[in-house]
Amino acid sequence: MPRELIDRIGEAALLRQARDEAPSLVVLTGRRRIGKSFLLASVLNGERVVSYQADEQDERGHLDLLAAEAARLLPGAPPLHFDDWNAALSFFATQAQTAPVVAILDEFQYLCAAQPALPSIVQRHWDRWQREQVAVTLVLSGSALSFMEGLLGHGAPLYGRATQRPFLTPLDYRDAAAFVRSTDPEALLRRYAVLGGTPQYQVWAGDRRIETVLRSAVLAKGQPLYEDPLHLLREGEGVRDPATYFSILRAISGGATQHNQIATRIGVPSSNLGARLARLEELGYVRGWAPLGPDGHEPRRTSYRIADPYFAFFFRYVFPNRSRLERGRVEEVATEVLADLDNVMGRAFEDACRTWAGRYADEQRIGRSDQLGSWWSRDGSVEVDVVGVRKGRYSLLGSCKWRRTVGVEVLDDLHEAQARLGGKAMGARLALFARRGFSAELRERAAAENVLLATAADLFA
Repeated sequence: MPRELIDRIGEAALLRQARDEAPSLVVLTGRRRIGKSFLLASVLNGERVVSYQADEQDERGHLDLLAAEAARLLPGAPPLHFDDWNAALSFFATQAQTAPVVAILDEFQYLCAAQPALPSIVQRHWDRWQREQVAVTLVLSGSALSFMEGLLGHGAPLYGRATQRPFLTPLDYRDAAAFVRSTDPEALLRRYAVLGGTPQYQVWAGDRRIETVLRSAVLAKGQPLYEDPLHLLREGEGVRDPATYFSILRAISGGATQHNQIATRIGVPSSNLGARLARLEELGYVRGWAPLGPDGHEPRRTSYRIADPYFAFFFRYVFPNRSRLERGRVEEVATEVLADLDNVMGRAFEDACRTWAGRYADEQRIGRSDQLGSWWSRDGSVEVDVVGVRKGRYSLLGSCKWRRTVGVEVLDDLHEAQARLGGKAMGARLALFARRGFSAELRERAAAENVLLATAADLFA
């Protein structure tokens, strides 16, 4: 496991800028396990940094623990005590008269649960710090996504006051690969398909082959990965009936992607499902996925996907097999999972191809796209895995196949899809993505037709 910070270049730059331009108010948001605390510790460190990670306890407990941490700014002084939050925030301002201070309040939602007036108290002190140019950088970090967003909403005490608002998302497939020494592109993509880009999951898995990770960390009772999705959902903001949310995720992982399909699969009225799907979207575990056309996404045709690859894997393979796994039948389940894994590699491979096209590919080779997504017909008979759009026209059309070798029939299908999309697709760049390679006939045609060919190895080149 690497000790250095992976990616997060933009977010780290924002934090350094905030520190150097104090007074600053930073609101850092990202769901749990995404690496917020590690980012803060990696970027904002030193003798003038006070960092407190809150948990579920009362206000007195929070203030006492914060005082113990803040006492580091006063070596050799008597024990520090804060009567209330006004005293705590005033202490940081007083210390900033000597030298700039960084104060980090991590998992801020717990502090506010114990003292609901805290955002208003912060507002009052922040307004004075900004007016008097007090050299305090205050970082409010939290994993309750809708709560943290609400802190800055219209009418909220901190509305319009944050100087930086970084939002952490999962790492992409290439950044996730930095957690292991392997350079085998297929192995790296399989690992990503299972663990996704959540840094903590990569850390828990360690630098091991995915077959070993499955047996020892994912399917083994008592290991963090064995329980974490259920644990996070039970503690999720606004989740009152976890079992129903488990059923929704199980249904989506099993192929029910339309609103009515999910409702039918889990046996609840369609009218009761919308709020729960919205909650899962707010928590970052589910996302609406709509076809991308020349004028943008088509929201009326939205389907649902599990946003996090590990959650998708967990609810497909781990959750339905927990009865056997609780009885120790790990090897039996692992054998079944590994035999089926290539059948679910398609989605992860498509995601990686879209990421490559948008972030890593040479623009001169692949062309420029303002938006990237996918497209499918209403009847499901035609699907284009990678779709790029620019200035009201299709700029890129790509097909992804997790096969060892791809033949000319895939190119023929892509041409048919291009014709189905009409005149706005006629000038689009065509691309084919394969696990390992392409037939000689396809290579010859691709060269003649200027079709881009890319393999799993190219995605990491």
